[in-house]
Amino acid sequence: MNLRRFLLALFKKIGYYIKNSFATKIRSARNDSLEAFKVFNERQLRIISLLQSQEKVSVSELTAEFGVSLVTVRQDLKKLEDQGVLKRTHGGAVAVDNGYDTSTRMWNNYEKKQRIVQRAAGLVSDGETIIIETGSTCSLLARELATKRGITIITNSVFLCNFVRACSSLDVVLLGGSFQHDAEANVGPLTKLGLSQFSVDKCFIGADAISEEKGVSTINLFRAEVVRSMSESAGKMIVLTTSDKIGGSAVASVFPLDHLHTLITDTDIKPADQHMLERAGVNVLTV
Repeated sequence: MNLRRFLLALFKKIGYYIKNSFATKIRSARNDSLEAFKVFNERQLRIISLLQSQEKVSVSELTAEFGVSLVTVRQDLKKLEDQGVLKRTHGGAVAVDNGYDTSTRMWNNYEKKQRIVQRAAGLVSDGETIIIETGSTCSLLARELATKRGITIITNSVFLCNFVRACSSLDVVLLGGSFQHDAEANVGPLTKLGLSQFSVDKCFIGADAISEEKGVSTINLFRAEVVRSMSESAGKMIVLTTSDKIGGSAVASVFPLDHLHTLITDTDIKPADQHMLERAGVNVLTV
């Protein structure tokens, strides 16, 4: 009997150790995953900002501004080059411009986009299934959602899938279709057919332009067709865009403003533009 009690107590201790050890590993893996999402430090973000207002930056100027060594600045520039943000030159770096390339556009107004996607992520609950369109800000939102639990993302963006491939907490459903190389997204009848099989509460999209006359518009006709199909599968259409896109128009109208539930943008939005959107019944959130 004493031996039996001893063995039972021993097994309980072993079970307790295994359970807590496993939980610790899960927490550790989650923390490591979250750390991976902190892509750039403050210096690197500042370099991105500088290259949006000037053609090039020099290592010596950056060293003086940040008060760090030449080695540190060169490491920063290498990381930014590896991410496709800039191209290193002798003694400095220049911005890259690959047109519609999503990986390049992502770093334009990066800090504003980060604030926008953080606000957007607050609208999504654990366990929710959502639709996310292609685009730089939308891809940043997908990465932000990796900090939540049980999120399923339905998307036409091949770029987004690659961008969050290390985020094991996300379930991603990639819609089929004809592949657009520049946008790294699937479009066409097969994409729309796939969307027709789903019904979700929220769909997050980007915009190339927003105006009172044309509503939400884009430079890509095929993308416009896909987004209209997304709107038929979602209860709420939510646009994520920086304020410089508001007030203009692009080639293809996606839908009028009364189809738009919420717009999340930065605080630089013009008061007249905000009033125009609110008159149309759009919920405008600024960050």
